[in-house]
This record gives sequence, structure tokens and C-alpha cells, in this order.
Amino acid sequence: MASSTTGLLQRLHEQSQTEVIARARAQFQGSSQEFQDLAEEYDMLAPRLRGRFLETLGLSSEDFESSQGTPLSLAVSAETGRFLNNMVLSHKPARILELGSSCGVSTLYFAEALRTLGSGMVVATELDAVKCAHLRAHVRTAGVQAYVDLREGDVFQTISELDGTFDMVFIDVWASTYLNLFKQIERLLRPGSIVLADNMYTAEDAVRPYKHYLAGNPRFSTTTLDFESGLEFTVVVS
Repeated sequence: MASSTTGLLQRLHEQSQTEVIARARAQFQGSSQEFQDLAEEYDMLAPRLRGRFLETLGLSSEDFESSQGTPLSLAVSAETGRFLNNMVLSHKPARILELGSSCGVSTLYFAEALRTLGSGMVVATELDAVKCAHLRAHVRTAGVQAYVDLREGDVFQTISELDGTFDMVFIDVWASTYLNLFKQIERLLRPGSIVLADNMYTAEDAVRPYKHYLAGNPRFSTTTLDFESGLEFTVVVS
């Protein structure tokens, strides 16, 4: 990975973590010490238990973004990002569809891998205009403009205008929309396409219909990977 991209991603991961902690602290009804104790307890939990832990506090990852006016960048973790990068390097997709690009952290992991391969395109989708502006700036800084096609606007509208097939899809939008969204993109998938969906643990209840749909459909083979937020790994069989 280019050193300029590595440095940029490190800064963006730190910024996202700082934002999330600050938002969580603002919502927490208790002392600073109590908050610190809970944060340490959260860090020690196995990933699959973290969503339930947040629920006991009356919180979810989506609450952090929706509760106040300033949108969070909500970047994927560095571990997840490296996995996405490696998936591209191994699968060599010609077209990647990213549903919910935020400020472009996952986009950069995809685009950097495509640059290494020397070909391919990630179609990045994002509704928030401020996040889109940040994404464009980050893509320029990393020098991967040739590998990113940003579609600003409502994701369902964007999908309705797409054609052809995609070799890889990454879903990281509002968890309650996963199933509807997936049904809209099924026509864009081919046998061998890979679909990765984040937040299987941190939004466990909201994504359950999506997981049940995949598990009950012989067209798909799916399993949950034990990353920080839970990543559903689905292969299109037929």
C-alpha cells in the first residue's frame, strides 16, 4: 500500500475513533469514570457480544450518528479495511459496488488494491453531501481517482440506474435497510460474486431479516466473519 495512503488511513481511523468516543460520552448518563469503565469492558468483550452490550446501555452504533446533527464518519476498522484490501487483491474484481461509502475509508482500501492490480473500478455511493466532499478530497490525496466512481444521492435511486454485473459488493448503510437493498442489487450479481455486509454484531437485530434471507436461499452460501462489528461473507453460487 502506498505510504501516502497508509498515512491518510491511519489519520482517518484515529479521527473516526475520536468522534465515536466523543458522541458516546455525550450520550452517556454517568460519570467520566463510569464511562471509562464501560469502555474498557467493551474492549474486552468478544466481538459477537458487543452489540448486545450496547443494547443494555440503550445504545446502538446507529444511535451515535442519528442522535445529533453532525454526521459521524463511522469508518470501518483497520482490521476490516485490510481484509477488504486483501479480498480485492485475491479476487481481482473488475467492478466493486460500495453501498454506504461515508467519508471514503473503505473506498480507499478498495481503490488502493485496484491501483496495485492496475485495473478495476469501485462505484462508491453516499447520500450525505458533506461526506461526499470529504471522500473526494481523500481520493485525491491518495491519488486513486482513476479507480473511484462516486455516485452522490439516495442509494436506492443510484442502484436503480446501475446495469451490468459486479464482482464484489460491500454493504455498510443503515442496518434496517440491508434486506431491501440486497433484493434491489440481486440482479447485478453473477455466480462467483462476493457480497460483504458489515455490522452483523453491532446491529444484530436489525440485520436478522437479511441473514435469514441469505441462509434460506440456495443461490447464496454465507457465513459471519468474527471481525469487530461482524462481517457477513456471502458468495453467489448460482
